[in-house]
Amino acid sequence: MSKASDQADTSQSKTRSLKDLVNTPFKKAMFVVQIISYILIVGSPAIGAVIGNQLDLTTAQIGGVILGVFIAGEVLFYGSLFFLGKELLLIIKSKMRKLFKKK
Repeated sequence: MSKASDQADTSQSKTRSLKDLVNTPFKKAMFVVQIISYILIVGSPAIGAVIGNQLDLTTAQIGGVILGVFIAGEVLFYGSLFFLGKELLLIIKSKMRKLFKKK
């Protein structure tokens, strides 16, 4: 067997988990930031509408608040993805391989 196939076998036999992803306090914080970013992105219309109604803003201003919340969510998402990207990608890859593995 070649060295590359040995490494491939080793990487496939090791199951990656969320615990592997968040193994340091900084990575735990980045994972929390990523979850918050998901909430901001998906909930931006509702969050922006609530903020706009509380501040008695016009419709155009509420639209701006919604856009601002969405952009903030995207910035947080890509910022946290910068630190978690490789590990997160490896976890998703291993889960997909396990899901579509031939029996």
